[in-house]
Order: sequence, then structure tokens, then C-alpha cells
Amino acid sequence: MAAANRNRKSGLGINLFGLIFLLVGLGILIFGPLHTLYEHAVSADWRQVPAALESANVRSNTGSDSTTYSVEAAYRYQYSGRNYYGSRVGYDRGSDNISDYHHELVSRLRHASSRGALRAWVNPDSPSESYLVRELRWEKMLFMTIFGTVFGGVGLFVMFMGRKKAAVAAVAGGPIHSSEKHGSWLFGFMAFMFLGISLPGVLAMPDELGKDNWPILAVLLFPLAGFWLAYMAWKNLRNWRHYGPAPLALDPSPGQIGGDVAGRITLARRLGQADWLVTLQCLRVRISRGKNSSRSESVIWQADQVPEVNDEATGSVVRFRFTPPTDLPETDNLGNRQVEWRLLLTGPKQPIPLQRTYELPVVQGTQTSSISLSPAHVEHHERQARMKSLTDAAEQIDVQMLGNGVVLHSRPGRNLAMKAMVLMFGLIFGGVSVGLAYVAAEEGIMLYFMAFMFGLFGFPMFLSGLFMLGRSLKTRVEGPRVEAVRYWGGMALWKRSGNLVHADQLKLKGGMSMNSGRRTTEYFSLEFRDETGGKVIRLAEGIAGRAVSEALRENLIKLLRLD
Repeated sequence: MAAANRNRKSGLGINLFGLIFLLVGLGILIFGPLHTLYEHAVSADWRQVPAALESANVRSNTGSDSTTYSVEAAYRYQYSGRNYYGSRVGYDRGSDNISDYHHELVSRLRHASSRGALRAWVNPDSPSESYLVRELRWEKMLFMTIFGTVFGGVGLFVMFMGRKKAAVAAVAGGPIHSSEKHGSWLFGFMAFMFLGISLPGVLAMPDELGKDNWPILAVLLFPLAGFWLAYMAWKNLRNWRHYGPAPLALDPSPGQIGGDVAGRITLARRLGQADWLVTLQCLRVRISRGKNSSRSESVIWQADQVPEVNDEATGSVVRFRFTPPTDLPETDNLGNRQVEWRLLLTGPKQPIPLQRTYELPVVQGTQTSSISLSPAHVEHHERQARMKSLTDAAEQIDVQMLGNGVVLHSRPGRNLAMKAMVLMFGLIFGGVSVGLAYVAAEEGIMLYFMAFMFGLFGFPMFLSGLFMLGRSLKTRVEGPRVEAVRYWGGMALWKRSGNLVHADQLKLKGGMSMNSGRRTTEYFSLEFRDETGGKVIRLAEGIAGRAVSEALRENLIKLLRLD
């Protein structure tokens, strides 16, 4: 109930935030293009009379990052035998820098005045009201329409999400829908924003290119991004229509730490056999708010399972059941350090890849699930998982049998994607550091500080990536005696030795992790602490996946006959 109340209040705050954007957007539309069209329609029966121009000038207003323009004029005219003075040029208000309209208009007014052809539009019911020009600025109206529509659209979208959040709170304990449910709306809305905001720039491109303003071509990046987002919106919508809403019903609800996290996912199609996989994740989410807000995630715990899928009359039902460790934190969506529980479902690849992501409520508890997977299914897939883990372990770490021991070789060249990423980011940060230091000689001391900060991360990262790229480890275990030699580029750097006697000395140590979509691959090292010297000696490293690392550890315990 407390979580539901928090969600209702959060939904109300989101609605109020969206309402502000909606009102701003409506204000821009009403007092901008709509008011201009209204004045244009109302002045349709005004009379044209000769006018004498006293002055016409372009007024510039310089701001912090741009200069805008407006037209000021003074003129006089006669209507029904009486003299009048006017200063209203047209019903275009305010100042802007859209095209060369202002300079061109002043030129036209002066030219018409010099030829004696200047006319003023006069309201016959109130002759003191007049315009010098009665014309619509379509470029400005289009820009304001897009700007107001984008603001209003942002408001409506935020309010829509707030309403959905409140609705979820109202039916707490009911079906959980995947985050892909609103994916097409989100991508579509972002596509609309990118395409809408870039439209005035695209329309102005021919004129700008005529002035040799070639940097204007950079504006094309925005519509390209918009078209890509529109494609993603279509892709999500097609996926959603093909497989249906795929609601998840938890049993028990919420999921239990100390009990079960289990449930059923109902699909709209009969799918049968496929490469099914369900991943349950417990994530630490760090949020920094302010001018440079950011969000980062790290895996606390993760487990994979092949679910049991049964075809029914109207579709397929996917059943899963996890029993997470009791020392994990429960769902917490408050503050800057939050905890999220996430379920990832993947299934058939053809004709459309099935992927669904669910955010789960999980609390401390001991309730178990009424869902049971068939013993044959569990036994079959556990056996397959063990065989795959052992095969992956053998592919990653070379194991050579000796008479009374083994040789483990963590060869170089493995996990190249992860190492290349570290190396690339190190190069980028280090390159920025060098560039800032070069420019700082002319620009000032602040850039030296920025260069130092970038270099503080970049150079160690680059050196670490370079070291990981060429490193290898060869460990020889004979009886209780262990000798581990570190190599780089084939050259021996150092050697460590110790005694491995008991199985509980062997520990897995987590290292770096790499994300592929929503899934995270963790990298582990297998090491032990020497009981005599107390030093930690690494046996193998760079093992991708917890299951593979655990399989290697168990296999090594059996081979060395550790107790």
C-alpha cells in the first residue's frame, strides 16, 4: 500500500509537470499562429488608403547567443477627410531571426513610398487602427506551430505516462506489462520531436546553401535521427502486434527474497519450441540529479533459466520459477541509490525476434509459488546448462592434465570486444586530454585543469586496456603446490607460488562487466588465498559468465581431489 501511494503521488507530480508543458504549448499556438490567422480574417474587409512613410527601420535585439530583429515604422494617412498617424506595421508581433524578412520588408516599404505607391489598411469602424502590410509569414507561423505542438506534445506524453503510472498503482498486484508496451509511443514521440524541430532548418537550407553556408548541412543529422527513431517505433509496434501484450502474472505477488520469484507470461500466439531464455536480475541503480543528471546500473545478482512453454487454445504460456539468495536487497525506488528487479524474456527469432522486459516488485519474504515446472523439463535443461558451462569453460581456459595435477592457461586474445572497448575509451579520454592541454596555452588555466581530469581517467584506462590485450596467465598445480606466472606479449613478468589444500580456499572474484542490450556479461577470476603466506594467487582469469566460472571451479575441485 505504501508503494502504491508513492506511485500515485509520483503520478500526480508527473501530471502537473506535463500540464505546465501543455499550457506553454497551447499558449504558443493560441497567441502565435492562431491569433495571426484570426487577425488576418478580421481585417479582410478593411479599406486600403494612400499613406505617407515618415520612417521605417530594422531594430536589432542582441541576446546572449543570438540577435533578433523587428520592424519599426511611422506613417500618416487620411480617412473620411481626417488625418491619422500609425505605427503598426502588420499583425506580426515580437522579434525573430527567421529569414531576411525584416530587411526585405523595410526595403519594400521604402521603395513603395519613393514611388508614391504606399498603402495602409484601415479599419472602417475604427479608422485609428491600421496596418501597413496585411500578409502572413508562413515560415514563422510554421516554426511557431511546430514549436507549440512539440511543447504540447511533450506535456501530453508526460501526462499520459503519469496516468499510466497512477493506473499501475491502482491495480497493484495485477498483471505486469513489459516496458516494450510503450516503446513504440516513446520512439514515435521522439521521432516527431526530431523531425518537427529540424523542419524549419531543412526548409531554410536551399537559401542558406545559396549563401555558401555549408555548415547548415549539419541540420540533416536531426531528420536522419528522426527517421531512425520512426523506424524503431514501427519495429516495436510490429513486435507488439505480433506477440500481443504478453502480461506477466507473478505468483506469489510481489516476488519473495527467501521464497520464490515465479510467474506466467501469456502470449497471443502458439509458439512451441524455440530458444527460450528468462533472465532475472537484481540491479543497483545510481541516479545523480541536477544540471548533468545521469543514471547508471550495475548487476548485484543475475540468473538464467530456460522456462517451460506450453501451447494452449489461444496462445502460449511461459512459466518460470527462481529461488533467489536470501541476502539480496528488495525493490527500492526511492533516493539516489535504488534497487530494481528486472525480468528479461527472449524467445523465437523468426519471423520477428521476441524480447520483453519487466520491472518486478520483490520484497523480503518466505512465500513459495504454486507454479511448478515439470521434473523432466528441469532435469533436461539443468543437464544441458551444466554441459554448456563445462564446454564454455574448456573453450575459455586451456586445461592440461599432469600426473598429479593440472596446468591452467588463460591465453591472450580472449574477450576482445571488452578489451577493445577499454582501449578505445582510454584513447578518447587521453586524446581529449592532450588536445585540451595544447589549447590551454592560449585559452587559459581552466583548460589545464580539464586536461588533467580527462587524463586522470584516460591514460590509466588506455594502459589497462593495452595490458589486458597482451596479458596471459599460466598456472601449474602439482599436488598442493601452485605456481602462477604472469606473461605479457609472451614475456614472463613475475611469478607467485603457494599451497592449495582445501576446496573452500578457491574463490570467484568478480571483475568487469559488459552489457549487450539489457543483458549483462560478468567476468570473473578464479583465485585462492595461501594459508601460510596469506597472499592471494590467481589461477585463471577473464572467465565470461558466473555459471561458466562456477563450472570451472567445481571441475577443478574434482580434478585436484580437494576436500
